[in-house]
Amino acid sequence: MGDNLPLSGQVARALRWSTTGTVAVRLGNLGLGIVIARIVSPEEFGLYAIALTVQSVVMALADLGLSADLVRSPDFARRTGPVAVLGLVTGGSLAVAAAISAPALATAMGGPGAAGPIAILAGTFLIAGLGVVPFATLQRRLDQRGLFRSNAVDFGVGAVVTLVLAAFGHGLIGLAVGRVAGQVCGVVVQFWLTRTVLRFSWDTKVARSVLAFGLPVAAANLLSWVLLSVDRVVLGNTAGAVELGYYVLAANISTWPMTLVGQALRSVTLPAFSQVRQRAKAALVPLLGPVWWAVAAAAAMLAALAHPIVVLVYGSRWEPAAQILVPLAVVGAVRVVADVLAGYLYALGRSRGVLVVQVVWLTALIPAVVVGARVGGSVGVAVAQAVVSVAVLVPAYLVLLRRSRDQVGALAYALAVPGTAAAGAVVAGMLVADRVGDLLLGGLLGGATTLTVYAAATLAWVIPRWRAVRAALDGPANDGATDHPPDDGPTGAPATVPEPGPAEVAMAPAVTATRPRGTTP
Repeated sequence: MGDNLPLSGQVARALRWSTTGTVAVRLGNLGLGIVIARIVSPEEFGLYAIALTVQSVVMALADLGLSADLVRSPDFARRTGPVAVLGLVTGGSLAVAAAISAPALATAMGGPGAAGPIAILAGTFLIAGLGVVPFATLQRRLDQRGLFRSNAVDFGVGAVVTLVLAAFGHGLIGLAVGRVAGQVCGVVVQFWLTRTVLRFSWDTKVARSVLAFGLPVAAANLLSWVLLSVDRVVLGNTAGAVELGYYVLAANISTWPMTLVGQALRSVTLPAFSQVRQRAKAALVPLLGPVWWAVAAAAAMLAALAHPIVVLVYGSRWEPAAQILVPLAVVGAVRVVADVLAGYLYALGRSRGVLVVQVVWLTALIPAVVVGARVGGSVGVAVAQAVVSVAVLVPAYLVLLRRSRDQVGALAYALAVPGTAAAGAVVAGMLVADRVGDLLLGGLLGGATTLTVYAAATLAWVIPRWRAVRAALDGPANDGATDHPPDDGPTGAPATVPEPGPAEVAMAPAVTATRPRGTTP
């Protein structure tokens, strides 16, 4: 961004803007979704949700990690031409295919009336393909402020167009047109902020390296959707709609703090590790320790306060969801750590290894959730998710890191200390909350106990590690300027797609192929 801040300062600033953007967009989507729900009919609301689901799945396949390749490559100028061509061809082809097959896709999804919105949303694939280079430039510069501005324009334009068309009785079409209009304006802002002039050129060697990395990323993105839905599919078929309803509510609550932390970290992990390629191994442990400490604290609070949160916010009829929320809090925390590890491995060019981890994860998850659903219903599925996350996902990453000769023992220790302290703090908080008759007072005292116990057990451990993060990122001198992150082969990151709540789905932003995607659904 042309400033003299050390890398640690750039990362801190990027995290602040990314967090601000995440909160603003989610609150904006929630508020606008509530307004839209009062204007459009439930049928239109549902049909748009079908169209948005189709768009999101296809966009996951469209994301070949093009922007991630630009973010981490030292020969940025040489690669922009071929990447622009690939983005145009991929986005354009998918746009035409989706528009033509819209009626068939809508019928297959059980909503023939969604064909029109699906055809309109197909335009987002072309827009995303054209916007690869400016988006990657902003990511490369850790310019989350610029991304916030483009997202704000995207949201504002989309909201105005949608509301105007809905007011004239075109609610369903207005939702789709608003998304396309918003994305067009958002991408234009990115071009303006980066002063990018789109140039198309071809280099077979560059194109091959991009595709060699892109195909595993596309497969990983598809697996992300399978991982996102497998628990719900199994539970719905074995335990019924009531159990599924409790589970989905708990799953949505479990994403509250994790989505905020995870999205902020994903926005900076890849470019930050790419810039310190020569000392990335030395930076991983100092960074992961404090990150896991913060995430474990959020998960501990969520688990300890599961019962008060569910009952006070949603009502006593949803009380069974509290038991489900406890293990799902663990799952959400582990997935944030997985994203950090994946970002590190992608910066080193090991995207295929991350894909293998996802395959192992899915292979273990399917039988686990089947058994969990049959034995314990929705609670059993949640416990199965937590067990697989801790016993399979984390060890799989550690095995992959060991093959890379990283400090696996130090990483395991960095995970074990906050994890053990969090478990003890949750038990203490629950015991206190259960002894108080008033639910609100019990929740407050239980939360205070959880936080106090956790902080007392870990502050002495984490404070020097927070200091070590800055030293690890800055080093004796920055190894690579922001505009020239070192290369070690192509990489990319398939992203975690947060699950929208009922009121958010109407205005959920169109998923953009230009965004490097994470490893977890």
